[in-house]
Amino acid sequence: MPLPIRAALALSLAFVLAGCLGLTGAPSGVPVLSEARLANGAVTLKPPAGYCIDARSLSDRPGGGFALIGSCASLTGAATGVLAEPAIITVSTSPATDGDISTDSRAFQTALGRGRILRAINRDDGLSLLHVEGGARVPPSADPRHWRGLMLVQGQLLGLALYAGQDSPMTGDAGLRLMVELADAIRTDSGTAAAATVASSPPDDAE
Repeated sequence: MPLPIRAALALSLAFVLAGCLGLTGAPSGVPVLSEARLANGAVTLKPPAGYCIDARSLSDRPGGGFALIGSCASLTGAATGVLAEPAIITVSTSPATDGDISTDSRAFQTALGRGRILRAINRDDGLSLLHVEGGARVPPSADPRHWRGLMLVQGQLLGLALYAGQDSPMTGDAGLRLMVELADAIRTDSGTAAAATVASSPPDDAE
């Protein structure tokens, strides 16, 4: 199965997890993280301010990784710190190899399959974003309009999805801005971590 399709299918886990994440912001007491590594450390994930990683959702295996992000208040039930608009954001990784389907939005649409494409964006930095309505993977309590993203990071194919409540601003431009912010942070933080690893490695001729 082509990797972008596998990445999209991994996002279907959000359907199962959405029942535990109250999109309305209901307290749930979920253990959270402010940072995580996927793809054996190649991808660094730091959510935007006000959002946390659901520690229970983390999965990192050779074939791919997965993490779910939500507003910290929705996950923990503690309305402290930066308050953010409730949303579910999923991040999946899979190893990128020669011959993968392009991350161009046209190929992305083909891999996505069901759902009506409302808007397609191809950024110069390689991030492709789709504004989608409907589809089998939308959590039942979410607005059918949601965002999907795809890009290459440190040799990994990264899939993103953002779901929000009915008529939430996150179903529109606010969600787009959050997706771009998260994607940019992942690319920057992952590159910084990779550079630090190289810098700390001993030279080849070290005894």
